[in-house]
Amino acid sequence: MNKEKIKKSSVKLATVLAVVLICLSLYTFVFMNVKVDKTWHVTWEGSLAEATEASLTAGASQFLEIFFLNHTATPWTAYDDNVSSHFETWCNVSLDADGAAGTTNHAYANADNFNLTLKWGTAMDIVIRCRWNKTHAWDGAQFLNSSCRINLTTTGGGIVITGETGVNVVSRNDTSDDFIWINVYWDNSGAGYTLAKNGVCMLSTISIQAKY
Repeated sequence: MNKEKIKKSSVKLATVLAVVLICLSLYTFVFMNVKVDKTWHVTWEGSLAEATEASLTAGASQFLEIFFLNHTATPWTAYDDNVSSHFETWCNVSLDADGAAGTTNHAYANADNFNLTLKWGTAMDIVIRCRWNKTHAWDGAQFLNSSCRINLTTTGGGIVITGETGVNVVSRNDTSDDFIWINVYWDNSGAGYTLAKNGVCMLSTISIQAKY
């Protein structure tokens, strides 16, 4: 093989190697930059009784409390409060069994309190207070409201909700915290829900979910 042929062969080999290296580099770059799509995961699911009986686990994304409040036309501002006792006070004067403040039948549920007597025939909204931790709602720099949701299913009492996702109202989102706190509400498309007289409504499924 003469020098010219050797030179041409070397050039071809170098070209092939260069193309291979470029392809490998591009493949590696694309592979390293592929992001797996986030999907919805259930972080907790159960009935209202199971939710209120569950002990609050340190650090967990979890149910905190549920409220039945007089219907409001401005839920995005009415439900941005991060203090449970404020909601409890509103319940006491709005939807107690006889409408009087300070009775034993409060229209909210927390630990060991899930059998509620509500005022019938009065439009109300359902509000669940919940928190999501950094495992489930954190992108490395901030909490993401869009990564949090609650689906609710009820049966009976004239209140029909079938796996419906509530509307989020963020009550606290601070990067220095361990959680994002969100109040999730259902208001029957702005009309409120009305309990039938002597009706019994069962919250059969509260599904707390996170997208990660």
